[in-house]
Amino acid sequence: MRNPAIYDQLVSEIDQAADHGQITFPVQYSDAVKLPFLCACIKEAFRVHPSVALTMGRTVPPGGMELCGVYIPPGYRVGMNGAVVHRDQSIFGPDADQFRPSRWLEGDASTMEKYMLHFGAGTRTCIGKNISMAEIHKLVPYVLRCFKMELLEDKPWKTRNLWFNKQEGVVVRLTRRKDVS
Repeated sequence: MRNPAIYDQLVSEIDQAADHGQITFPVQYSDAVKLPFLCACIKEAFRVHPSVALTMGRTVPPGGMELCGVYIPPGYRVGMNGAVVHRDQSIFGPDADQFRPSRWLEGDASTMEKYMLHFGAGTRTCIGKNISMAEIHKLVPYVLRCFKMELLEDKPWKTRNLWFNKQEGVVVRLTRRKDVS
């Protein structure tokens, strides 16, 4: 909503898919994942606003470990924070602070995907990841097909870090689209 060109491109992709029978309503997950710009927007939203905002801590195993040339003794807590990792310019590019979904469509995105921590990683990946991804891929095209969304106040979003990173003060107007059935 903050970037009209991106918003319009996403709505256009959804509308074209609906008009050509590539997605139906309610939206099927198997159809939604075939929309490249939708998938890129979802990945980029997770990158810029990772759901878990705290460090996902791990305990250093017996024998310690070496991290970036520094020895860390056993028993210490170490961790990664998605909000920090997702802004790493060496992974996501010099514009890592910007919301730019097209980065996911340029070349091989597998390196970026490897560093996404929005559902945790490894053996501690959120068990709700798959259902959440299905819900998001089904809900977003449905809402954007049925409604126009507008930010009422274009001011910086505030986030509150509890365990989940929550945006506050985002006031949106939904208007039923008359141009679609």
